[in-house]
Formats: sequence, C-alpha cells, structure tokens
Amino acid sequence: MARSNGSGWLKWLVILVLLGGAGYGGWRWYNGQRTEGPITYKSAPVARGDVVQQVTANGQINAVKNVAVGSQVSGIITDIKVDFNSRVTNGQIIAQIDPSTYKQNITQAEAELANSTASLELAQLNLKRSKALHTSNLIPEADYDAAVVGVHQAEAVVKTRDAALNRAKVDLERTTIYAPIDGIVITRSVDVGQTVAASFSTPTLFNIANDLSKMQIDAMVSEADVGGVEEGQNVTFTVDAFPQRKFRGVVKQVRYAPSTNQNVVNYTTVVELSNADLKLRPGMTANASILIAEHKGVLRIPNAALRFRPPSGAAILGETNAPSAKPKVEVATSGPFAGLPVPPWQAKGERRRPTDEERTAYEASLTPEQKQKYQEVVAAMRARFAQAQGEGGSGSSGGSGGERPPRTEYAGPRTQTIYLMDKDTAGADKVVLKPVTVKVGISDGSNTEVLEGLKEGDVVVTGTVSTTPTTTAAPPSPFGGPFGGPGRR
Repeated sequence: MARSNGSGWLKWLVILVLLGGAGYGGWRWYNGQRTEGPITYKSAPVARGDVVQQVTANGQINAVKNVAVGSQVSGIITDIKVDFNSRVTNGQIIAQIDPSTYKQNITQAEAELANSTASLELAQLNLKRSKALHTSNLIPEADYDAAVVGVHQAEAVVKTRDAALNRAKVDLERTTIYAPIDGIVITRSVDVGQTVAASFSTPTLFNIANDLSKMQIDAMVSEADVGGVEEGQNVTFTVDAFPQRKFRGVVKQVRYAPSTNQNVVNYTTVVELSNADLKLRPGMTANASILIAEHKGVLRIPNAALRFRPPSGAAILGETNAPSAKPKVEVATSGPFAGLPVPPWQAKGERRRPTDEERTAYEASLTPEQKQKYQEVVAAMRARFAQAQGEGGSGSSGGSGGERPPRTEYAGPRTQTIYLMDKDTAGADKVVLKPVTVKVGISDGSNTEVLEGLKEGDVVVTGTVSTTPTTTAAPPSPFGGPFGGPGRR
C-alpha cells in the first residue's frame, strides 16, 4: 500500500514539473514579443563630392619597339661585342660568326665564274668563224645556228656563276651581325663558341628594345567593360616594384581582336606611357585603372541607398515623386518584343541590361494580352540562354571558366527609387520612409552621382541595423531550469 502511494506521488510530481516548464517557456516567449523595438535604419546624408568611374585591367609593360636579332647563316660564334643592358646604335657590330666557310665559297664561285667566262670567249670565237664560213656557203645552216645558240648558252652560264659569286659574298657579309636599331640589349641568347644553325628557322641571338623611355601596357579589358574604353582616356597604374607610386598613361589603341581564356573574352588595350627615369622595366605587371568619366562637386549618394528595399512592417509615406502623366507609348516593330511597347532599357537606341525594378514596372504597365506575350518571349530567351550555357557557350559559368568581373554600365542616366527618412518623424519612435524617384549618373563603385530628385542635406536610407526585432532576455527563474536543472545565464 505504501508502495502504491509513493508511485502516485512521483507521477504527480512529474506532471507538475512538465506544466511548470511549459509555463516558463510561454512566459519567456511573451516577454520576448512584448519587448519588440522599432526598426532601426542606417542612413547617410546627400552631399557633394567627386565621382570617378573607372575600369580596372591588368597587363604587361613592354617596349614600344622590340626587335629580335637573328642570323641568316649558320656557323660558330667567334666574337660577341655586347652584353645584357648594353646600349647599341644602328649599324654597330654586335657579334661575329666564323667566316672561313663563306670565304672558301667565294673562292670557288670566282673560279667557276672564270671558267664560264672562258667558255663564253670560246663560243664567241666559234661563232665568228662560223659566220665567215656561212657567208661563203661553206658550212650548213644548222652548224651556224648551233654556233649562235652556243654563245647564248655560254652567256647564261656566266650570269649564273656571277649570281652565285654575289650570293657567296652576301653570305660572308651576314657572318657579321649588326644592330638594326638604336636601343638597349634586353636579352642575349648565345655565347662565344656556340654553333648557330639557321637551316630550318632563324635563331634569335639578341632582343633589342628601341627606347625604354617610352613604353606601353598591353592591358586586357573584359568584354563587359570594353564598351566604355576609348582612345585618349587617361590611365593610372601601379606596379609591384613601386606599390606606393602611381604612374600615368593614355589609351592609345583598343584592338578589335578578342582573346579568350577559360570562356572569358578580353580585348587588348594599348596604353602608352612615359618612362623618363627608366624605373619601369619590360615584363612588369601593371594594375591599371582607365578613367571612363569624372564628375567633380556633384551630388552623390552611397550605392547601398540604391539597393535598399524596405523590410516588411516598415512605414512608407505616400507614393514616389515620379510624374504621374503617362508618356506616349512607342511600340516595337522588330526584334523579340515586336508588337509590345518598347522596353525602357531599349528606348532611344539603348541596349543595356535592365534592372529588376525596370522589368517589374514594365510588366505591370502591360495589358493582360501583352503581359502573356512578354512572358512567353522572356521564357524563350531564357531557354535559349540556358541551352547555350549547357553547350559550353561563352557564359562565365560554363565549363571550367572563371567568374566574370563585375559589369560596368555605360548606358547613360537612369531612374531608380530610393527612400528618404521623413523629417517630421525622424525623432519619433517609428520612422516613416518616403520613396523618391531620382535620376542617377555615373558610379565609382561606392557612390553614385544624383542628377535629379534630391537636394543637398537630404537623408537617404542605406539599410537596416537588424531586420529581426531586438528582444530583452527574461530574468533567470529563481527555481532554476524548467526541469529542475540550474538556470541558464
């Protein structure tokens, strides 16, 4: 009987502990909800400053004119008169190949020429006698013709031997290697005693840079950025050898020939630069920034303000300040959007990538029939793009290709919606946001130029401190945890 009473008491104790734990958990949840605070926003004032839009690219520094000096004849190098970094002038002797073989070739060619000259003299004498006999009708016509032809053949042989002699003299002259330009010897690939074989290809003996005081960068610009790069734009760059020094140059040429590496297409941009102090050397890697546009003293806002979208529960005041009058709708007559209103990202001849906000606004302005056609066109375009990616097209995500660098837009001014802090509620417990449509210009990656819609001193919202309401921790239970353990602290 006593055992039965003990079991009943234990059962009721377990039930009470469970009920206490559930009540404790509900009490903590209630306190956490009750202590919700207002949404806290990050903000920044609209101020004036400079906005510089740049394109970054890497490339190698090279001499403007670099000549590889080779040899057209084979032989043993008997003398080298220059070394690395030697300054040379046009026509200076820089190396000598053993001329013995080529001198003997000249002697042999001279002998053969003398022999052919003697044969010509004999043929001329025979022709003279044959002519006299032919005049007296003492020899047949055929013998006279043979004498004439013999003279012509002997003359041809003399010309052949004379050409062989001249060729032997040219080969002898080529045993002496001359500098083709004024400059500095960058590399030397041979030593005295080394045999040069020019039978199949011309060996390179020296590399001579014309003038190291004027050099160039062969920078590789991504296809996403090359649209804004033009000749004459200013360039600043650094090299690892002088990380604290900024060098300057000018875009000289933007080449049309593409260079594809791991599905990423680049275009060579030639930047000319001055190297008067000869600090820059051929082969150095330059980290270049090409100046696309620079606007000074303009209104600017952080780029985070353009990306900000109000969280759920945010108080928004009214509508944007964008004009309510609907402009005249222009209908596309060709292309995938034929029959639909011209999208804003293709208006006035533009061809740029639309923002998500522009796509949403455009689709909302369509009639149900137009919206259905637009969705079909977009679905078809996405399907073709996905198929091209799957077949290893030029997309950056195909195959083993690396990521593309960020795209820089050059389509000109565009409109976007941002949010201001309403001044009347700036000090209140709950801040009210005011949407404003602005026209923005160039961006430097951190700040964006504002052309219309804002004035200096306006406060734009750039983000929230935390989208999750802050809770106040409930005080620990004096009785420990809900299951009798020590309270959590």
